[in-house]
This record gives sequence, C-alpha cells and structure tokens, in this order.
Amino acid sequence: MKILTWNIQRPKKAKRLILDKLAQYNADIVVLTETNIIITPGKEYNAIATESLPKGHDGIAYQAGENRTTIWTKYKIVLQHKTYDAFTSVCAQIETPDGLLNVYATIIGVFGGMGERFKSDLGNQLLDFEKLSHENSLCIVGDLNVTFSGRAYPSHDARNKLNNAFEKGNLKNLTSEIENNVDQIVLSKDFIKNKKVTLETWNHDKQLSDHIGICLTLS
Repeated sequence: MKILTWNIQRPKKAKRLILDKLAQYNADIVVLTETNIIITPGKEYNAIATESLPKGHDGIAYQAGENRTTIWTKYKIVLQHKTYDAFTSVCAQIETPDGLLNVYATIIGVFGGMGERFKSDLGNQLLDFEKLSHENSLCIVGDLNVTFSGRAYPSHDARNKLNNAFEKGNLKNLTSEIENNVDQIVLSKDFIKNKKVTLETWNHDKQLSDHIGICLTLS
C-alpha cells in the first residue's frame, strides 16, 4: 500500500510536472493540500474533498476550483466522517486490503503555524483525532504546519501537543524524522504492525511547490 501527501501551493493550471510526479508514484491513497479540481491523478481514483472555497473566504482571494484538501483513493470510500471545519479537513472511511481505515486529511493553520487561527485549528483537530482514534484504524495526513525534527516550528508546545495526541491514540508519526518538514503521515500502530515502512521524497528544490512531496509504502 502506498500513501502520498503533497501541498501543491494553489496551482492555477494543470501543471504537467505535478501530474507526472503523481503518476510516477502511483499511490493507493493520495492527499493533496492547497489544491484545485484541475489536478486529478487519474480515472482509477475516487475522491472526497473539502468544500470549494468562495472568493474572499478567510480574507483570501481564492480562484474558481480551489479547495484546501482532497483525498484521492483507488479503494472504496465507505463513508464520510464530519470534521470541525468542512473547508479545511476531510475524513473518509476507506476499505483497504488491510481493513477499514479512517483517513483524516487536513491543513492545521491555513496561514501557517502562527497566530490564533493555528491555535484554533490545532485545538479543534485534536478533538477530532480523539474521537476518531476510537473507531477502526486512523491515518492523519497532510500539512500539519508542525515540524517533528530539526528546528521546532512553530513551537515546542505545538509539537508536544500533537505528539501527546498521537501517543494517546496509539498512533505513530512515520514522517517525524524528516527534518524541517511540516507535511506528515501518521498511522495507527496496529495498522502498521509487522509491516515494513519505506519513505520517498521529492521536490527538494521547491520548484513545483513550496513543499516537498512524500510517499510512504507499507509492505
């Protein structure tokens, strides 16, 4: 199984290099953040997304077709869980070969890791994580705007709060050792038990977007 996440920095057109990179990794679950309906990984994928963003939402001049988070998957989507903010986070229960998996795809802090909006997003999403950790296996994935190694961004407090939530929910952050990286893939420990985890990253020169892309393989 492959799980991919990438913040593609609000593309205004279907960038061929982005689509080529998605095709190259051919992941089973793809989470794109700061995305647009013009970016589609292929006809073999089902999709569930946050609400389309009206121009001026949160004071941002969004263009037609933009949304914050989309889950694309080759697997069957069984149902959608409600999240605290339908414009920012989306959660789908997905039927994988290894059992049901709740995929919570999100951005924490739509203006980055600073300010009251980040604190509000973090607090509310921690409540979402707690509720969902009691139902089936859980994957938290997307732009968390928090680093877990290297420089502590935005703060040690934010890092500690998320680490405590992951521990409480029996979750493991599988991308925590990628230095100065804010995009994360977190999975229930039971779901990854006895599996080999491999990580691949790209866009280190930040030419395709201002974030690296990450693909995790479970084998």
